[in-house]
Amino acid sequence: MKGIILAGGTGSRLRPITHVLNKNLLPVYNKPAIFYSIELLKSAGITDLCIVAEYKYIEDFKTIIGNGIDFDVDIEFISDSPLRKGPASAVHHAKKFVGNDSAVIIFADGIYDLNIGQAVSDFAGGSLIFVKEVEDPHRFGIVEVGQSGEVLSIEEKPKNPKSNYAQTGLAIYDNKLFGFLDKQGPAGDGEYYMTDINIEYLKIHELKAQIIDCFWQDVGTFDGLLKASNYFYNRKQ
Repeated sequence: MKGIILAGGTGSRLRPITHVLNKNLLPVYNKPAIFYSIELLKSAGITDLCIVAEYKYIEDFKTIIGNGIDFDVDIEFISDSPLRKGPASAVHHAKKFVGNDSAVIIFADGIYDLNIGQAVSDFAGGSLIFVKEVEDPHRFGIVEVGQSGEVLSIEEKPKNPKSNYAQTGLAIYDNKLFGFLDKQGPAGDGEYYMTDINIEYLKIHELKAQIIDCFWQDVGTFDGLLKASNYFYNRKQ
């Protein structure tokens, strides 16, 4: 099992700080945001990781993270396209790195207090996405989940959501992922999204969801950074 950390995005909601620093390197309490993703994957026994980031930030990541020795993992850095074609395009850049393995994919600006070790151990193929109940489902990609965890439907920011379970940006995929990515076309805005890949797994009845009941916070805004920092500050008290 390989780990893919997506560290893209322009951080437009965090200006002016992100004029000079990638949002995934901003501090969440006492360490850079991306450290939480590395630690989540390491705690699940995944030690072969890659970080996909925009080329102009790669050296910043290398300076702060190094080769992974401080985390007892191996880290490869992969440059995303300067054209910023979306998260699925960024994942596609990791095809050679993953090879014939399965992969856990995590968005670095999502902060979790979660251990996925059991889910990784139990993974037997297809795709498993981690979802959480939210109060404002119209803002998210929403997943309708069956009684045994099978996904019944996915909608992106629906006006009339069928559930309150949102995709969190953490998922496990088998190697069919890259076959779907090879064939994927762009969305209406010209970008490539992982929701479309999840729909491909849904079509072949190989998409499941695991509902999580833990802390999860997007840190793409100042409010999100503060909430996540406060959570881990209070957790240590």
